Formats: sequence, structure tokens, C-alpha cells
Amino acid sequence: MSAEALREHLATFGLSEKEIAAYLAVLRVGEATTGEVSAAADVSQGYVYEIAGSLTERGLVTIDETASPTVLRARPPEEALASLASRLDEVRESVETLYTAPADDGPALEVVHSRSTVRKRATQYLAAADREAFLVLPAPEVAHLDDALADARDRGVFVYLLAVAPLSAETLDVDWSACTDVVRTWDAAPPVHVLVDDTTGLFGAHGILSGRHGEEYALAFAQREVWSGFFGNAVANFWPMGEDHYVTDPDPLPATYGHLRTAATNAALHRAAGRELLADVTLEDVEAGTERRYERVPVVAVRQNLVGDPTNDFPMENSIVFETSDGRIAAGNTDGGIGPFYEGYGARSVTLYEG
Repeated sequence: MSAEALREHLATFGLSEKEIAAYLAVLRVGEATTGEVSAAADVSQGYVYEIAGSLTERGLVTIDETASPTVLRARPPEEALASLASRLDEVRESVETLYTAPADDGPALEVVHSRSTVRKRATQYLAAADREAFLVLPAPEVAHLDDALADARDRGVFVYLLAVAPLSAETLDVDWSACTDVVRTWDAAPPVHVLVDDTTGLFGAHGILSGRHGEEYALAFAQREVWSGFFGNAVANFWPMGEDHYVTDPDPLPATYGHLRTAATNAALHRAAGRELLADVTLEDVEAGTERRYERVPVVAVRQNLVGDPTNDFPMENSIVFETSDGRIAAGNTDGGIGPFYEGYGARSVTLYEG
């Protein structure tokens, strides 16, 4: 088969002209540095990483970042062809059924070098969210995700956002009520976070979504343990540095929650407005594994730092304290992510009332 014919066939699988040129450059010699690929495909060194990310996703090359400079290696023909063939199978299967996300405890970890792929992953994760999204993003990036954020919020997802540098009046001119619940701003450049439903997310260099993209990358994951580490880091080190920019009104009462952190945030907002609260709550004793049910018990404290003045004793604490017939009980979250390792009780369900 001629080189031109191969180009045409590769194009039918969705490869761009630059991606084809880069792939053929690697294919002919087996491996090539990013500089060699840059020259062969006539693209900038920074754009090579986007191309490399796309070719890696298609199963055509692998990236060796332990080498200096970074090296792209062509995968064996049988593996590359199998990868392309599998795409045809995926098209057929996608017509038959919608994609189902990996299980919460799946081992999925992926290094992403392409800015467009980071945006794609963030959009996918937000589209699958059903409880909570916590984000640290360069402020201009909100424009790329505002539709996905708005759709998530319409589904009842509670959205926390720390908008970071570069900040400007233009990038902050957003209808925050349509796409977020709590927004803070910080004129610094911390890492990017997109954390969804205690399990799935992205963590990457600030530059992957800001300014001229160079060698920065992000880690995409679907593991609770990884999620917990990044969430704890963000809540402890970055979120407290922000200044309140927008806060939604709390949910009308009564309101029922299966996710304690969302209940705690809403309870904090109601208490800040001067409302006394009562709750129906189902609690799990973490040590004994038994459940307790209380009805119309007073909420006597909310310990958190995600909205308003912080009331927690340590950075990751998000709990509600109930006055029960068995004494005061502090309950944390049981629905994945960071469990109630400190409180001893987890809230399976909370219904808040004005009392």
C-alpha cells in the first residue's frame, strides 16, 4: 500500500492531517523524539503533546516521559490495527447501548497531555455526575464548561468552584446562578481539579488549561482513594485561600439528602440566615455496623469550611451534630470518598426542617 493510500485510510478513522504526518514519522523509524515529530509534522513543540495524546488514545503510539527528550514509540502493527478495529466495534456497541462508566472501585488511571482531552474528560465527568462537583479552574476555562455545569446543576448536582488566575472582570462576568452553587476566587495558579461524586476526576498542572500549553499534563482517574487524596488537598490548601464571590440560596425546606456534605452546606446556609433546624436522620455506627433512626431532632452544630465562616476543627471535616435521645451525635458522610473516620457515625439520609 502506498503512503498516500495509508494516509487516506488513517483519515477515515478521524485522524487529522497533522496527526497522520506525526504518526507516519514515528512509524517509519519506530520511535522519535518530540522535536523530530515537530519537524516532520510541521507543528510547534507544544502542539506535539496534543497530537501525542490523541495518538496514544487511539492506541497507535506510546509516550516515554522517562526519556529526555520525551520519546514517542510506534506500537506493533498488530496492536495498532487491533486498536483501530476495536473502534468499529465500539461504534456498533454505542448504537445498541449507552456508555456505562467504570465501577467506583475500578483501577482506571490515565495521563492526559492534550488540553482538548482534558476538557473532554471534564465534560464527560460532569455529564455523569448526580450528587456533587468540586472544581478548581482558571477563570477563563469556565466558559468551556458552563453548559456542562449548568446541565449538572439542573439535575441537582451541587457545584463548588474555585476560580483562579488569570482573573478579570470579563472572565468573572458569568451567570453563576445557572451553573454553580458556591464560587470563590483566588488570584493564584494552583493545580486544576475536577472532582465528581467522591470517585471520578482530573488533577493537573494549572498550565494544562491556562496560557500557552507546553509539557504540562493531567491525571484522570476513577478511584475513590485517589479522589479522597486530591479532595482533601484542595479543601485544606486551596479552597480556604479563596474569597466568596457567589453563594446560592439554600434549598427550600423540608429537603432530603443522601449526601451528607451537601446537607451540611445547606444546613450551614440556613443557620447563617438565623433559622433553627430539625432533622430526620438515619445514622450508621461505623464501628458496630448498625443503624439508628431519629426523627425531628435538633441540629445543634454544623462543622464545615466550604461556605461562609469556617466552623470545622480540621480541614476535611464536614459534619452535622444532632441532639438525640442518646446524646449529641456528630455524623459525617458515608456515601463514598472520605468516610466518617473522625465522627464515628455516618449519615445515610438527612431530612432538614425549619424548627
